[in-house]
Amino acid sequence: MSQNHSSLNCVAAYFTFVLMAFCLALLPSAGHASLNAYEPFNYSTSIPNNTTNTAMGFTGKWTCGSTPSIITGLTYPGLSVANNALSSGSSRQFISLSSSLSSGTKWISFLFKASAADPGANINGVYFPNGGTGLWFGFGLNPNSPSQGQLGIGSMNTAGTAALGATSLAQLGLGTYGTTYLVALQIQFNTAGTNDTVTVYLNPVANQATPGVAAAGSYAAFDVGTISGVGLNVQGAGSIMVDEIRVGDTYGDVVGYVSIPPNAPTGLNATPGINLVSLSWTAAIGSPTSYNVKRSTISGGPYTNIGNTTTPIVNYNDSVLGGQTFYYVVTAINGAGESTNSLPVSAAPTLGSPAAPTGLMATAGNAQVALSWTTSAFATSYSVKRSTVSGGPYSPIGTTSAPTVTYTDSSGLNNGITYYYVVSATGTGGTSLDSSTVSAIPVGPMPFLISITPGVGITWFASNSVTYQVQWSSAQLGTSTVWNNLGSSIVGNGNTNVVFDPVGPPHNFFHVLSIQ
Repeated sequence: MSQNHSSLNCVAAYFTFVLMAFCLALLPSAGHASLNAYEPFNYSTSIPNNTTNTAMGFTGKWTCGSTPSIITGLTYPGLSVANNALSSGSSRQFISLSSSLSSGTKWISFLFKASAADPGANINGVYFPNGGTGLWFGFGLNPNSPSQGQLGIGSMNTAGTAALGATSLAQLGLGTYGTTYLVALQIQFNTAGTNDTVTVYLNPVANQATPGVAAAGSYAAFDVGTISGVGLNVQGAGSIMVDEIRVGDTYGDVVGYVSIPPNAPTGLNATPGINLVSLSWTAAIGSPTSYNVKRSTISGGPYTNIGNTTTPIVNYNDSVLGGQTFYYVVTAINGAGESTNSLPVSAAPTLGSPAAPTGLMATAGNAQVALSWTTSAFATSYSVKRSTVSGGPYSPIGTTSAPTVTYTDSSGLNNGITYYYVVSATGTGGTSLDSSTVSAIPVGPMPFLISITPGVGITWFASNSVTYQVQWSSAQLGTSTVWNNLGSSIVGNGNTNVVFDPVGPPHNFFHVLSIQ
């Protein structure tokens, strides 16, 4: 019995630890000056009014005039976010703060998005209950259009769950429906009088100590009152999505700013491939905004920065020449600086041939074809091959040394003949497969046309023993013009040649090619 009792104590201690870890995971990262409240909407599939409140700094459950939805969360560059967001249809939803806001300077931020459907002149936004006429922010104040509406702040009756209209206090400019905005409100309470100052920042810089943008607007002739909670108001058409509601004492509090660098990333793993090492790691603690990837050919470094990723990306592919061992570390970065290095890992990729060249292009000229292609990593040279048959076989006609990726073929080409080309890359690890095939038809210089009379004749000076082809088109469309042969080719007679066109329209435009 004593042994079983001990086991139960261990189990209880284990679940206590798990519960503490879960609760800590809901809190913002360390380093904030103060964060009074945080609602990440990190519910599963239940609507908030049927779900126990898990937000920090709020009390009770959401009170909903109509059923809202939990949807995929909104995101914003540099701002750490949870998984889900709230989508509100017509009516109201609101929740109370554990501690009301009525003095000093407070900041409130949230991610805000109005549906792409035109809400017209309806009042769709976020409001702050105060038991009377409270502050409101959102879309719907005129002017508006099917794609844009006026963003602004206003005053609104904050009682009840029925959607209500708002009176404009300050218009902030046209915004776009369907776009996610980071909204930061600074409220300076005037305890000596009735006029508080509300300043609005739209799309400020996240994870910094200051907004980094000019205020969209400020209003100092309204009594905000005592803010007791946060609510959503949708009057009529459309819907709004809200995420990451944060209340704090400073701007940095509500946009993820931390005063210390993040922890070093953990779980770094390196998987070798052919001329490639694939890296992955676990997201760092401390609100990182990006990661630096560093490499060395010596165990223990020094390490050289070879690339970076922005959060939440925690993987990186490093193209390297195989056949040796590489050592890697990763660091995490936020507004306060860079972490220490992660624990190092190593990988020895296999030495392989370069990848086949891509982007091969052929430009025809007079008895020649100019070729160009894209560089292949780790190539030391390129082999150019040609055939007069689509699909080959191809015969080598020349080489270039890297990094040269151009070649002009003028080795006995005949105008009017189609030539097919491929290019392969050679490196320390061998020779690549051939590139995709391109083709070109060399043409001689355009002969001097003396006259063109549609339906009568096309006259030009034809050099002796040079072969020409007259062509017609129904319309001139630049490089998209479709040219059609007018009869058979003609051998020049050292004088003027004339070819008659008995058709007329749609034979509207003509030119003559020298093809041999």
